[in-house]
Amino acid sequence: MRLLPLAAAAAALLALTGCARAVTLPAADDASDPGCARVSVSLPEQLGDASLPEPLERRDTTSQATAAWGDPSAVTLRCGMPEPAPSANRCIQVGPVDWLEVAQEENVWTFVSYGRSPATEVVIDTNVVSAVTALEGVSNAVDRIGRTGECT
Repeated sequence: MRLLPLAAAAAALLALTGCARAVTLPAADDASDPGCARVSVSLPEQLGDASLPEPLERRDTTSQATAAWGDPSAVTLRCGMPEPAPSANRCIQVGPVDWLEVAQEENVWTFVSYGRSPATEVVIDTNVVSAVTALEGVSNAVDRIGRTGECT
């Protein structure tokens, strides 16, 4: 009968921590790079601007150098990606960081920081938040990785 108090304690802990489960994101190959640690500790707890009814709250993730905002996740981030080569893809500057658009499928857009090693990938559900708003929210943290190049 010792299991009953243990089960009650586990249920109480779950109630205190909330129902949102950690977001499962695979770690990037270079997630253990010290630059990613600087990015991770600098990421905001919320993303959003006046266009959103309420800011997107940061959620727990399952892997090193990853982050997610919103429930369900509207923005995910993975640091430790390979630095992209020069490309004809659209490249935009948001704050201090250049972002290369690497994929756009319906309303899910993927950007990778350009001219930073390791690179950071951000995937955005544009049905929930604009790409610029999401990138503005994370760019100062990504700027903690030194610049190796820039878009031209």
